[in-house]
Amino acid sequence: MAPRRWSFLIPILLFAATLGLLQWLVLFALRLPFEPVHGLMLAWFTLLAIGLHLWQEHAMAADPKGFARRFMAGLGIKMLLSLGMLVLVLLRSPKESVLTAGITFAALYLAYLAFSTVRLSGLSRRLPRT
Repeated sequence: MAPRRWSFLIPILLFAATLGLLQWLVLFALRLPFEPVHGLMLAWFTLLAIGLHLWQEHAMAADPKGFARRFMAGLGIKMLLSLGMLVLVLLRSPKESVLTAGITFAALYLAYLAFSTVRLSGLSRRLPRT
């Protein structure tokens, strides 16, 4: 059974809301302000995840070998685009918040990488074997 076209949207949005709350709590506990750049980074990874999951999950049922290529390409695309975004964030952040922005960016990157990997590998294991 093929996954519905937008079936990934609710899990990604719930994950984003959880990460946003966790991000705010950690910054609050460290007595650091939640700046617009933190929201921008969360939105960046959420939109990137939505775009990649739309592209990857659509091919999962139709072409499992093609899905494996898309999965690996998605990892590369996410890494390269995120590296470019990280450079922009670090160049545009004030000096006093560069370290916080860099650590937050890395944590969000790893969290979304783990989410996507777990979700896509779990879905691929449930595909009917041909």
